[in-house]
Amino acid sequence: MSLRTRRPTVTRPASAAAAVLLAATGLLATGGAANAAMPAAVSAAMPRAATPAASDTLANGGTLTPGTSLTSGDTRLVMQQNGDLALYTTSADGAEDRQPRWHSGTTGEGNKAELRADGNLVVTAPDGGALWQSRTGSDDCRHMPWTKLTVRSGGDMSILATTDSEAPYFVRLWSASYGLQFPCGSPAR
Repeated sequence: MSLRTRRPTVTRPASAAAAVLLAATGLLATGGAANAAMPAAVSAAMPRAATPAASDTLANGGTLTPGTSLTSGDTRLVMQQNGDLALYTTSADGAEDRQPRWHSGTTGEGNKAELRADGNLVVTAPDGGALWQSRTGSDDCRHMPWTKLTVRSGGDMSILATTDSEAPYFVRLWSASYGLQFPCGSPAR
């Protein structure tokens, strides 16, 4: 008498779904190792408008003009009409706090905030002059190829960078709560 093990039967739809999932993650195409990072040449060739930005994120090259904002839960970063970039939170009753949790301290009608391609967040005057900057650009921090500004619920905003590697992770370069972070230098220059 022999003992037979009954194996579960995999149906064709389940096999097809698994193959699609594996192909989508890159496991079939790369021989078992998913490549999560997009090559720089491919990334540079893609039009920026092809990927919609989240309402809580400003990508490299993105700009906040007067009156525009980023929002996440109870937190809002707004480029105000008076030229100040300010971070506000909403209280439990839904009213926005009058005092910002953080602000750039800049003034001037027509100012804008831009996350430059090198990862530096800069508030500029209408003539292009820098009024305030995060000092997270290539000369100030160990620059990583993809940088973004995010606003997080709870009252913080951060400039995050990622490396050109298979494991997608982000390093905080700067935050409204803590200022410059590793691997950036000293804010005093």
